[in-house]
Amino acid sequence: MSRVNIVKRIKIGGRWKMFSIPRNAKGSYDWNAIADGRYYVEWYVGGTRRRVSAGVTAAQALEVQRRKHHELEGRKLGIPGFETAGETVKKPALHVAITKYLEQIEALKKPNTHRKYEAVLNRFGEFFRDCSSIDAISGDDLTRFVVTLKKDHGLGSNTILHNAVIVAQFLKRHGRSGITKELPLPERITPLVKIYRHEELARFFAVCSDQERALFATFLLTGFREQEVMFLRWSDVNFELRAVRVTSKPELGFYPKRWEDREIPAPVELIEELRKHTHRPNCQFVFPSPTGNREQHMLDHCKSIAKRAKLDPTRFDLKTFRSTYATGMLRRGFDVRTVQHWMGHKSLETTMRYLAPATDVHDELDLVTIPSVGKAAPAPRKSAARETRSLRKGGRSNAGAEGPVPAGALHPGT
Repeated sequence: MSRVNIVKRIKIGGRWKMFSIPRNAKGSYDWNAIADGRYYVEWYVGGTRRRVSAGVTAAQALEVQRRKHHELEGRKLGIPGFETAGETVKKPALHVAITKYLEQIEALKKPNTHRKYEAVLNRFGEFFRDCSSIDAISGDDLTRFVVTLKKDHGLGSNTILHNAVIVAQFLKRHGRSGITKELPLPERITPLVKIYRHEELARFFAVCSDQERALFATFLLTGFREQEVMFLRWSDVNFELRAVRVTSKPELGFYPKRWEDREIPAPVELIEELRKHTHRPNCQFVFPSPTGNREQHMLDHCKSIAKRAKLDPTRFDLKTFRSTYATGMLRRGFDVRTVQHWMGHKSLETTMRYLAPATDVHDELDLVTIPSVGKAAPAPRKSAARETRSLRKGGRSNAGAEGPVPAGALHPGT
């Protein structure tokens, strides 16, 4: 009968060692006799010892042992399909596996995705540089890796979770799919949505040149991502239909997120800004660099304008224009499904996260008082949706004599 042994790998004095599982007086395995570690099963084929990982619980180890035993018996009896049973394919060294995996990511994913995977897996490979193979990594080793990310690298909770997802995908590709399930990971932190207030935007655009005004009006009035504006061509702008599109440019290596082109309606104010915007001869980009190529310093320009306007440059970035757009559209009464399409989001939940809580609430809150005898209850106000419908029909809101907001204006932060 083919013999398959169960052994356990534990760390003693800083070194990993293999121990056979002892048996109790009844002849059964004494699973509690050895410290916590990872189980392996081992057997011999042609005088050579073979060994594979068998999980972290006794039940997993026994199941792997049972299957391996049947495979070896099938080979011994000459059953077709079991000719090579028991032979183990040596997995590549960790750094080789990472290199090959990143080559696949580079070929199949977007450049930004490849850069993220590369940064995470290179850090992972450096931490485990002394491991001979992927199978040598245990759950305890991964826990130490997570702790190192927090203490030594100073990464935040969300970044650590992002690292863990990429590492889990890599390990799953190499046959270690369940090893990250029991990792002690931090809770995800959902930050408050940041948007620009009306006063900030007014000061920002007041100091913009004509070229800068067209660029950042595009961010504000379309909600486009940085690369979507960077790769925006004049052929993507339809002045007649007042629409702006996000389209794939395979020859430039640009693909929209989720690989979906989309078209959004543009406010008349944005269309007028783009009409006035300089169209450089023989240049396809709406916002080219000084050399006529893609402009890759938009964030630097944004912070420079904020500094010029005596605003805090650390509060200004390109993504906040996107959240300001989404919040403004939702508050103006556009349904969330429509805004989801305009933003290019996969789910409604993602779109709703862009709806920042209102801050101009004190006038309304001051109407909430302690009831007392002789004091009449305050008159109920219309809901925001009813007021919006009233304005669209030409009526007036309860806000007073200011009247309706111009169609091209975005005031989400007032």
